[in-house]
Amino acid sequence: TRSERNSCQVCACVLSTSGTKFPFLLRMFCLTLCTGYQYVNLDNCWQEPTRAANGSIVPSRERFPNWEHMIYKIHDMGLLFGLYTDFGLTTCGEKAPGSWEHEEQDAKSYAFWNVDYVKDDDCKAPPGVLSPPGYKKMSEALRATGREIVFSVKQSQPIESARSVCNLRRVTHDIKDTFYDMMREVEVNHDDGLAKYAGPGFWNDMDMIEIGNGNMTFTEEKTHMAFWCLLKSPLILGNDLSNMSQQTVDLLSSDNAIAINQNSLGIQGTRLTAFDSGLTVAIAILTNCSEAAAAHHEWHVDRGVLLRNMATGNCLSSMGPAPGDFPSPLQPVVLPCNETDAYQQWEYANSTNQFISKATGLCLDIAKATIPKYQLRMVKCEKNKAQQKFSPVGDHGNIQSMFKDYS
Repeated sequence: TRSERNSCQVCACVLSTSGTKFPFLLRMFCLTLCTGYQYVNLDNCWQEPTRAANGSIVPSRERFPNWEHMIYKIHDMGLLFGLYTDFGLTTCGEKAPGSWEHEEQDAKSYAFWNVDYVKDDDCKAPPGVLSPPGYKKMSEALRATGREIVFSVKQSQPIESARSVCNLRRVTHDIKDTFYDMMREVEVNHDDGLAKYAGPGFWNDMDMIEIGNGNMTFTEEKTHMAFWCLLKSPLILGNDLSNMSQQTVDLLSSDNAIAINQNSLGIQGTRLTAFDSGLTVAIAILTNCSEAAAAHHEWHVDRGVLLRNMATGNCLSSMGPAPGDFPSPLQPVVLPCNETDAYQQWEYANSTNQFISKATGLCLDIAKATIPKYQLRMVKCEKNKAQQKFSPVGDHGNIQSMFKDYS
């Protein structure tokens, strides 16, 4: 699990360790550990409104009287701990001191407390100061502590230099619990061409997941989860974990969706084609076979004609958009299996090592691309083309490209 992408963000303005909500929230959070959610992140208001006489940042004595013990208990439960700051003079809403001119001092405090994750906002910059210098100062201060701390910043950090400064960069403004706002994150991610910057060590952060907060339909929430996983956004839960329906728990714990988000290649999904009908075609994700032991990456030939995924039970189909809307070349899709559907029927040609669609006569093909490096597509069959050759497959196991070591 790539742990820096999975966390829960809770509002410190209404949270304390003196009541019963905090330990119950942590118990609920532990239920999702098996799916990779590891960080408990406190947002704004965990601090006292002023610094100590020596300039140190001070946790709220009222809300967190046992601050260091709380962090110890979080770590003892197998979780990691994160907190919030602002690179400027104060945090958002002027609720607490920012880190301006206290970067080294604050970073040392975070390391002393065994903090694992720091979110750095950009609300209250000094006059004439932009975010990047502040973010660079904190980034260098955190690294100087010698402790491994995930560093998250806002979109005011230019994307071109973000990887050298941080591990996560926000895509756009704060999300709200509406379908429009959720889709805005997706569109900005696409329109700004952010996918090429993402990969292990750096991710495009589309902000907190709003599933379970009540303003979206379940269908919209499923779309929300699908996009966050496909686009490799950090999975940061922004709902009340102490009050989740089973439907919310099941969606946030979806093994198949999280497997895509946590795919070890770390390739962010990109839009291939958008049609006037509203249909959008996204890339297929190819996983290196040496890392594909999990059933999610294993396919087998079923009943001689179907290519079935061993984890989901779904099958590969050569059926793309409606006739006349076909992109060129065609992209295969994954659908519920139907052995009578000609588009799901494939013939393996032993003499040429090709998979041929019985409906279209096109062959599976591995194509070079920018993101990801290789894409699966369907094109006119060429018997000597290396990109169309796949290893023979028995009743089980990976279908492996003979051109590149991908399943």
